[in-house]
Amino acid sequence: MTQPQRPDLHKDVASPHTSSPSVLASDAERESMVERLREATAEGRLTLEELAERSEAAYLARTRAELMSVGEDLPQVTPPASAGTATGARTFRATFGDLVHHSPVLEHGIAATAVFGDLTLDLCASPAPSTGELTIEARALVGDVHLLLPEGVRVEMNCSKVLGDLRNLTREHAGPEAITPLVRINGSAVLGDIIVAHPDSDRRTYWQKWLDERRSRV
Repeated sequence: MTQPQRPDLHKDVASPHTSSPSVLASDAERESMVERLREATAEGRLTLEELAERSEAAYLARTRAELMSVGEDLPQVTPPASAGTATGARTFRATFGDLVHHSPVLEHGIAATAVFGDLTLDLCASPAPSTGELTIEARALVGDVHLLLPEGVRVEMNCSKVLGDLRNLTREHAGPEAITPLVRINGSAVLGDIIVAHPDSDRRTYWQKWLDERRSRV
């Protein structure tokens, strides 16, 4: 069986492919391509090595033409141009290195991606979203995504994994669901881990204040 030709990760991405300027790729379009590569691996079309190489190429692609070349030999690839519109989610990415961020704004959700690096987000001191619900889109590719959450929140993990691990180390919430903040985590772990835990210290947070206010109304 003939293996599909791998994309050249070392080509000069600055060289134009046509006489007209190329359209730059967006983060959402890169994420869409990486998700298609993950699906192709699950279908048996790509090896894990090819998945890692092509995912790296997708995240490094500057233009849509370069991005499309990463999956041009795969069937039914969703064109990046039709990728979903931005939701306003705050984006954090650790690429070929480690990143730690404390107290990001959560109102419009979080997009957390680790590619050949580790990303740690400490959400304990972040003001809780007004709705009491937070959605996190997590992607761990040959790297780890660590999410530190306060006590008293509910956690729902809806993630897939390919030779990776998903770990929810948080303690079970004690409050009623109607007034307990919910953290919903979607995404995938490919040769990496998505880990959700409480911080080592026991500290009062804005989330706890949010919960106390709503308990007082019941």
